[in-house]
Amino acid sequence: MAALVDGAAPFGVAFLARGSSDHAALLGRYAVELYAGLPTCLLAPSLTTAYRREPTGFANWVVVALSQSGRTPEIVDLARRHAAAGARVIAVTNDADSELARTAHLSIALDAGPELAVPATKTVTAQLLAVLAVATGLGRGHGLTERQVIALPAAVAQLLADPEPARRSAHLLAATDRLAVVGRGACYPAALEGALKLQETTGLMAHGFSTADFRHGPIAVCGPAAPALLLAGSGPADPDTLDLRAALAGRRAPVLLAGTSPDADLPWPATGTLTECVLATVRMQQLALATARQLGADPDHPSGLKKVTMTS
Repeated sequence: MAALVDGAAPFGVAFLARGSSDHAALLGRYAVELYAGLPTCLLAPSLTTAYRREPTGFANWVVVALSQSGRTPEIVDLARRHAAAGARVIAVTNDADSELARTAHLSIALDAGPELAVPATKTVTAQLLAVLAVATGLGRGHGLTERQVIALPAAVAQLLADPEPARRSAHLLAATDRLAVVGRGACYPAALEGALKLQETTGLMAHGFSTADFRHGPIAVCGPAAPALLLAGSGPADPDTLDLRAALAGRRAPVLLAGTSPDADLPWPATGTLTECVLATVRMQQLALATARQLGADPDHPSGLKKVTMTS
């Protein structure tokens, strides 16, 4: 990473992604701003592909391009255009020989193995870890420690060995047709990804919200027939999410709680770091799987979903 930026801090970091990869990019944005103190942004591909605005002024910027397949045309094209505009491009992809990997100045291969289901699962959690690694590399002493990273696989294995909380919670979701998924800080990208996985695998009209935004109006969507799923770990932003329970109770909205609280319906172990986004995402994947099965749907091959979306 130091060699990529010639030993100097870049002016900023921009993330380029679509779909689930965009949620990993959002975690990357949090991590870069927290660990490195650099300005970050999420690039809008349509500004170039639809509005025909060429990127300029990216000298001394890092662009992190995420694509599980490495073959999404607009991501590959925009990675090239931003490189031509002066950016140093990092590719994060599960295919080390993909066009995106060949386009980048530095390629991070996820090496997660073939993704057999159409909805992305292990490649998403691998991307989450990859953006945390990028942010730690830019953080110059700030970020995840080796000990924190080494502890993560055991925490994930603990969740995978315990699918029963997801099975119990799926009974509530299978009986509804809409759901608010709410989180803040490290849990916000997981809330967005969890909502997407429920949409893809079950057809549930799930929507992810930032806790702060949810308070300012969208909480009105919740009521007796419209539950909320709250994601709250051990981070400094999570008490705000837990505080929503009183307001939701006043609306008589059923609530599922995922996180590190002793009374969590979908528990995960506290790490005190942004790695809890990985754990929250795994719990959401389990919940989507269990809900799809409860509904008799095929979670591996949902109707209308393709592995590679050929956006341009």
